[in-house]
Amino acid sequence: MISIDYDPKVLKYEDLLDIFWSAHRCDQINTSRQYMNAVFYHDEAQKKAAENSRAGAALKQGLGVDEVQTTIASVGKFTYAEGYHQKYYLTRFGEIRDILTRSYKTEKELADSTVATRLNAYLGSGMKRDWAIFIKELPDYGMPEELEKALSKAAVRMLEGAK
Repeated sequence: MISIDYDPKVLKYEDLLDIFWSAHRCDQINTSRQYMNAVFYHDEAQKKAAENSRAGAALKQGLGVDEVQTTIASVGKFTYAEGYHQKYYLTRFGEIRDILTRSYKTEKELADSTVATRLNAYLGSGMKRDWAIFIKELPDYGMPEELEKALSKAAVRMLEGAK
């Protein structure tokens, strides 16, 4: 499960639902609760929006609402996954992961970190995102200078591997 913090003045819950359903096969069932397909809501308005979006997704995929295997449930208590599950793609880059681990006091801070999340996405994309933009932004994050050096080495390594 992921938890997304967002500003409803900038992005609406319904927008997040649209993104979710556009990238999700709602007719797939996963029998393991650990990997269940679900949309979570915080209040009755979000519950209604989630139910409406489920019906829309079913229609777009040519399914009846009763064929949708995606659960809609109240958030309840959010629990962070163990550290080794956090920022999966960073685990392939030990030097970068070590620098980030030293930069944040707790695993929760690392998990919530914007820079670690962005790095995980860049590294997970195989450098297909605009790396120059990220490197330009990096000083704004207040990270140690050694991180930029480690990232440059990782970029070279990834780009050479892509050849």
